[in-house]
Amino acid sequence: MTTTERIIQYATMQQGPFQKKDLAAWLSASGELSLTSLQKQLERLVAAGWLSKAGWGSYQLNAEARPRYYLTLKPETQEMGAYLKERYPLADFCIWDASSVIPFMLHVPNIRMTIVDVERLLEQSFPDALREKYPGLLILPNPTQEEFFKFGRTSDCIVLHPLTTESPLDNFEGLPVPQAEKMLVDIVLNPEFDFLRGSELSRIYQEAFADYDISRSRLLRYARRRGCEEKIQQLINRTTAPDYD
Repeated sequence: MTTTERIIQYATMQQGPFQKKDLAAWLSASGELSLTSLQKQLERLVAAGWLSKAGWGSYQLNAEARPRYYLTLKPETQEMGAYLKERYPLADFCIWDASSVIPFMLHVPNIRMTIVDVERLLEQSFPDALREKYPGLLILPNPTQEEFFKFGRTSDCIVLHPLTTESPLDNFEGLPVPQAEKMLVDIVLNPEFDFLRGSELSRIYQEAFADYDISRSRLLRYARRRGCEEKIQQLINRTTAPDYD
């Protein structure tokens, strides 16, 4: 993720004015800080209409700008991700809360799932590590629709899937999380999101494209890797989402 994208991410997370000094501290925590470069980046983002000045050394996301949707993690999910990263420092994986889809939904369900995608070489190791750390929590490795309906539908659980190569990922506090485009494809295919079928799924796509900067090319590229490009294209067409790329 570029510094510009990180600045927009920070501005989106603040949901209001923020101080340059606080942004600088946030960027420096991940080693991405040059005060001279930061000021130039802020000036460019103001000129481009992404940010507006809210006072001396204060900025905010422009109300007319459509930001990217950045997934955040609940504290307990962040703790789980940190545990996995410490135990498998070289592993390719991502982690997210299934409740990340709620902002786009009309009906707010009680979603109590954590989703973990992991490289195929560690598909067996990750479930064992999670069972060791969370012995009382239901772990469902790559469940079928029938298995999820039988075991995970009414329980807090962790659902694991193989990580598709070249998946579009972001970073939240040092942990890998899906980009919005990956989330939008996964909710169409993964059995734990079967309850979204029908009008709710169409609404999620419509709201996501209306409120956020969703890359159609990134969305379809990932859908192609998961073998569902035509299905995703049809869903986009049904929701009459304009092409923002």
